[in-house]
Amino acid sequence: MKENEKNEKIVNEIAVWDLVDWDLDFETFEWFLHLCEINNRHLDEGNQWTVWPDWPMDMPEDAKEEHHQAWLDLLQFIHENEQISVSQNLLSVNGDHGTEFCLEFLGVDIGWGNISLSATPPQSVVKILFEKYENHPSCKWVPDHLQSLCLEPNSSGIIPTSLNTILLMLIHEVNIWDLATDYHWAVCKWCGDSAFKSGRKFPPNVIHRIVCVSCGNDAPLTN
Repeated sequence: MKENEKNEKIVNEIAVWDLVDWDLDFETFEWFLHLCEINNRHLDEGNQWTVWPDWPMDMPEDAKEEHHQAWLDLLQFIHENEQISVSQNLLSVNGDHGTEFCLEFLGVDIGWGNISLSATPPQSVVKILFEKYENHPSCKWVPDHLQSLCLEPNSSGIIPTSLNTILLMLIHEVNIWDLATDYHWAVCKWCGDSAFKSGRKFPPNVIHRIVCVSCGNDAPLTN
């Protein structure tokens, strides 16, 4: 590194530390976002964040080096999006149809917790789903077991990239409510027990008969 570039780097680092909000909790996602933002604040508007914070602990330290740019891209997206706010480890998202979603960040190598939903989607979303699914009644209501959606990344997924996708889903809303209303009511044809099962069934105004797990396990073996 040339001497003038080295001196400029030192000056920039000193300026960055003057911007730090030391009242934030170092172990939170909010601190992670804050550190990355102040380290890239010198960039012109519209430029991609590329500077990783020099902080040898907590989330910046835990993030894999090969995923640094993916984290920077995610954090820049969050910082620049007016529909997303961060308080400690809680991300709040204001959806396009008026829903406020909350998502708890659990760690850079873990992901996030379940997403809570109300029992009824917004009417504007119901209208869209009605058009897609021919006025299927499931579009109007979310059963209890689907009011807490697990949308964590699979083991092979890159967490910042996956989280970016989830945040976009929450902003646009429709796909989240589509998942939460994708069910049908089924009745066991042997014991009569009933339950919600995944997937919409057509026509919706008939009883869908199944064999429940208990009855299936108790069925006699046949050759």
